[in-house]
Amino acid sequence: MTNLKLNFHTASDRGLVRDNNEDSAYAGPHLLLLADGMGGHAAGEIASQLMVEHMEHLDREPADADTLALLGAAADDANASISDSISEHPEQDGMGTTLTALMFDGENMGLIHVGDSRGYRLRDGELTQITEDDTFVQSLVNDGKLQPEDVSSHPQKSLILKAYTGRPVEPYLELLPVKAGDRFMLCSDGLSDPVTHSTMEATLAEGTPEEAAARLIELALRSGGPDNVTVVVADVVDTDDADSPELPTAPAIAGALITGEEPTHPDTAAGRAAKLMGAKRDKGESSISKKEEPASDDEDDHRRRSAWPWVIGVLALALAALGGLWWFDSARGDTYFVAVNDREEFVIEQGMDATIFGRDMHEPVQQVCINNDNQIRLVGIGDVPDDCHVFAVRDLPESTQSRVDNLGSGSYAEVTDQLNSLADEALPACVDSTDDGNCREVK
Repeated sequence: MTNLKLNFHTASDRGLVRDNNEDSAYAGPHLLLLADGMGGHAAGEIASQLMVEHMEHLDREPADADTLALLGAAADDANASISDSISEHPEQDGMGTTLTALMFDGENMGLIHVGDSRGYRLRDGELTQITEDDTFVQSLVNDGKLQPEDVSSHPQKSLILKAYTGRPVEPYLELLPVKAGDRFMLCSDGLSDPVTHSTMEATLAEGTPEEAAARLIELALRSGGPDNVTVVVADVVDTDDADSPELPTAPAIAGALITGEEPTHPDTAAGRAAKLMGAKRDKGESSISKKEEPASDDEDDHRRRSAWPWVIGVLALALAALGGLWWFDSARGDTYFVAVNDREEFVIEQGMDATIFGRDMHEPVQQVCINNDNQIRLVGIGDVPDDCHVFAVRDLPESTQSRVDNLGSGSYAEVTDQLNSLADEALPACVDSTDDGNCREVK
């Protein structure tokens, strides 16, 4: 019988654009974990730190315990802690974190996953993604509405559908058999977005976990480093082999878990380009250069001088129109609102709540399920599962229904908060509806 152990390393970099690091990573003999925080104002890093703090006790021999149950329970504890922190500090409202973690029992890896951080396994030279992104664009791929190769260029590629935000969430759990020679990698989207699958595969096929992690982060930074980039790499090693490496015994941490300021980056072309993007938007340069012209008679000279204001005016109008179109398209992509369809069911619409020249500037992107405990689940339009009770206006008491028309537009997180707030006030579930309107009928 083989004696399998882990040779692990983790590394992180805040990137070339971000001022702080919201990723948290942990690697130990029995636990590999990556959490990508979100929410801004230092709240994202708090959420990812809380996740690690409540998960790290799993870095031990699991004995005969249910690995997946342990992972799920620890993540729920972390989620409850995030909820408590938001209650105590209202300014943290909107913070959350992804989670991708592997728990090793000597024969299998227990996987837990929520969000758009990723897990990969390199086996016999082939890199396989072992997680599926909980994102809007991935739902389009699953529905056959978007090709996988178009995901990286989609304007909503970063729209996450599931994360630990203090509200109930159902993680993906799976038990993965391992064998000696397997290499596992966890990474934040700061790596998987700018670096291609084939490049990651070639990089992971060489060197030690430490060397591979360092090289992957270097590749992300050379690609512009627009986000925090964090990597956990671990090899499954048969310690009975004579040439097995010396294994680390102490856990390794990275990202927001490490206090102190990260070193500045070298003055590279990628770094300069990333830092100058904002500066270029703040500066304007005239595209019209003055040239000496040959002398002409007074009439031609007057005509030429008279034309310049007209030309400049046209250019100014064109630039203003282009700027307005850019702003409007950007605003459409980042704006959402809750609407009600012709069946009085709640839907999330993306875009501006307006109609221009007879064309709607928005489209429905998700429907809402509500369970017996008044918890919501978001699903794609037309992809309502059989066990879903579609959340509708009739599920609310009459006193709350009047609020539906006054919901404003906002970010995706703000809109889901509106739906959660409505769900909290929904009528209790019952098998058959009553005439007095004291409960809502469910399937």
